[in-house]
Amino acid sequence: MRTPNSEPPSLIVPFAKQRGKTSFASLSVIKNAFGTNKVGHTGTLDSFADGLLVVLTGRLTRLVPHITRFDKTYLALVRFGTETDTLDPTGAVVRTGAIPSRAQLERAIPQFVGTIAQVPPLYSAIHVGGGQRASDLARAGKTAAIPARNITVYDIRLHDCAGEYALMEVRCSKGTYIRALARDIAATCGSCAHLAALRRTAVGPFALSEAAGADDLGDFSIAALTQDLPPAVRPADTFYPKIRAAARGMDDSLAECCGFVPVELTAVGANAYANGRPLKKSFAYYPVDRPTGDRSQLAVFYPRADGTAAGSFGGVVEKNGSRLSYGFVIPREKTFAVYRWEQVAAGRFPAAWTARGTALTVGSFDGPHRGHEALFRAVLSQEHLVPGVVVFSRSLRALKHPDGYAGDVATLAQKLAFFERVGFAFAVVVDFTADFAAMPAADFLSRLADGCALRFLAEGEDFRCGCGGAAGMAQVREFGRERQFAVAAVAPVLHGGEKISSSRIRAAVCAGDMDGARALLGRPFALDCAGWDWKRDGQQLTARKAGIQVLPKDGDYAAAVLCSRGAVETTCAVRAGMLRLRNADGAIGGCIREIRF
Repeated sequence: MRTPNSEPPSLIVPFAKQRGKTSFASLSVIKNAFGTNKVGHTGTLDSFADGLLVVLTGRLTRLVPHITRFDKTYLALVRFGTETDTLDPTGAVVRTGAIPSRAQLERAIPQFVGTIAQVPPLYSAIHVGGGQRASDLARAGKTAAIPARNITVYDIRLHDCAGEYALMEVRCSKGTYIRALARDIAATCGSCAHLAALRRTAVGPFALSEAAGADDLGDFSIAALTQDLPPAVRPADTFYPKIRAAARGMDDSLAECCGFVPVELTAVGANAYANGRPLKKSFAYYPVDRPTGDRSQLAVFYPRADGTAAGSFGGVVEKNGSRLSYGFVIPREKTFAVYRWEQVAAGRFPAAWTARGTALTVGSFDGPHRGHEALFRAVLSQEHLVPGVVVFSRSLRALKHPDGYAGDVATLAQKLAFFERVGFAFAVVVDFTADFAAMPAADFLSRLADGCALRFLAEGEDFRCGCGGAAGMAQVREFGRERQFAVAAVAPVLHGGEKISSSRIRAAVCAGDMDGARALLGRPFALDCAGWDWKRDGQQLTARKAGIQVLPKDGDYAAAVLCSRGAVETTCAVRAGMLRLRNADGAIGGCIREIRF
């Protein structure tokens, strides 16, 4: 069961509808199983019928029109010699006739295989005349001329005959009325008929056998159906697990059935796509056996961290020539993992990732800033490896030199969110304890090499590790040669002729130079408002800063407040550790997450 206000699950649920219920009413058990009202089926079954409903939940309801177009297969029990006004067992008898022989049926049936013109039943959802449903007119005692339309019947098999009953299997296109097919076959035999029972057994690639509750439907045979046994009872506590077990996600084969071209996002493309950035052709890998053409719809799949296959379905992108635009997006499942150093040291790291190997960078990453991003790009470029970052929970400068320290540039939560956003698969968080500080460099690097299957390490030339920073890059390279992992030294990134550093950003913030801090960070400096106690004062909100971050010097600043209502542009006044936000017209509401300067 999902939590309140969370994203409804986007799933495909093959579901076995029971007779006696409408298709719409049958969805209630699926809504309850997943805790969402965002549910839709892909083709109605009449109340008297049972069988396969393909149900979509969450954002996958956008695919209803595509799956509705799939071909379908039915088992039909036809009762000859009696016709009802509805052409099914719920109607009133309007005609009677002779019972055709099996030989007559076998001669008539081939005439209805292929593309044929079919007149839908009077009791149907077809819109006629002024847009009214034919069934509504029929119930009002009126008649309407319903034009014939072309359908395709791929196959009809006569499985059994007994007295007035015949059991047939029909494979047909969308829009085929099996009731009308029974009527027309009977007419060709000089008789009349109606459907006594109907079961849908397949919709495109979906089969009734894989549907939740298929084993409750009972035998579809002349002997069983003429006994009129009641449907099986489905206790909710046992049936909900069946529904959840039958649910599946979208995959590339189903995407192709829907007419999409499946593509897999690159590690860089996944980040751009998830954040709604303009799309370039290089955002994805394309199938070599499925050209996209000038106009097509691309089914987008996220990459999987272990690299074994495409990951979860991410939505649809429209391709028009060289222009790519968003159709709809399904948010990526949370795949970013966070480990403590103690877990890695104890060998509690995914076996799939150790089998593949990891690319890492190690540091405080207080910011993170443009200089750090050069390291991150080096790691993320190793697409054959699992990208990760080893990060200290606090800036090492704060831990080593606490006196006179103004504060961190970013909180750990902000850093982890940044790492996930840029495309890292995991982060290892290190608390700089006395025991860790005393660890020799060889021990530290050995635990990374063994615990994370380190294959690539990117650092700046001034990187040092181990007790007292005893090992520099020369020693790290030598250790890498011994343990067979590559070491890349990334050149420093300069701004104004000087190396970008967290210390420069911290100094800019302390001086109230928010433009300077933004230039070094590559984005606005942001205060993490977790745990802040806000008070409303007329058209203003006030709070005392909490947490580890550096605070701008006293002054008035243009700011964007990220809250439940989105980003609100406003003014933030800083006075002796207190922050006051102008909240004209109550624009700032809900939870305040960040203040961006």
